[in-house]
Amino acid sequence: MDLLVILSSIVLANLIAWITPGPNMIAVMSASLTGGRRAGLLTGLGLSAGATVWAGLAVLGVATLFELFPNALLALRLAGAGYLLWLGFRSLRAALLDDASGLVASVGSARTPRAFRTGLLVSLTNPKAALFFGSILTTFVPIDASPTLLGGIVALCAVLAVTCHSVTATLFSAGRVIRAFERMRRTATALFGVVFAGLGLAVAWDSVRRL
Repeated sequence: MDLLVILSSIVLANLIAWITPGPNMIAVMSASLTGGRRAGLLTGLGLSAGATVWAGLAVLGVATLFELFPNALLALRLAGAGYLLWLGFRSLRAALLDDASGLVASVGSARTPRAFRTGLLVSLTNPKAALFFGSILTTFVPIDASPTLLGGIVALCAVLAVTCHSVTATLFSAGRVIRAFERMRRTATALFGVVFAGLGLAVAWDSVRRL
């Protein structure tokens, strides 16, 4: 397969994954709206670090191990569901108490590494990330790809993740967006809680259903 086709296909797949609503985008949005641009960027960097880890592990064939050892995938799914439910609980509690600091505490503060850790944990406990990068390598990367090409693909995925999450953080930390969020902060905080909890329940239900 031509190198340009391989790289352009990987770029397109990453862009589609970025614009598809999910835990990653919600985490950056909520961090940016409640903690500002720096919190959003730190959350995005954490997500990007996790994506880079998954891309590197996919190169090593770890995604295939999940197929061979489904219990490991189940444990990861349940851990991810639990973490999303915890974020949802914190957000809903903040909305109920009308306490913006509660949401900031759950998704990350711009003054601490919490935002980076939140992004990293959301990414690392997301089994779809492992399957996503595994499918990219299986579909687009030739079997005889050199270590240099594989390393370049991992680096490309890292750059794309940083770029995409930075765009999200910048958009949702704009003054006009922040002011709109402040006007309906309690409702928006509750909505984040419902989305996080809903995603967690969906992952948990899908995991149990597969038993």
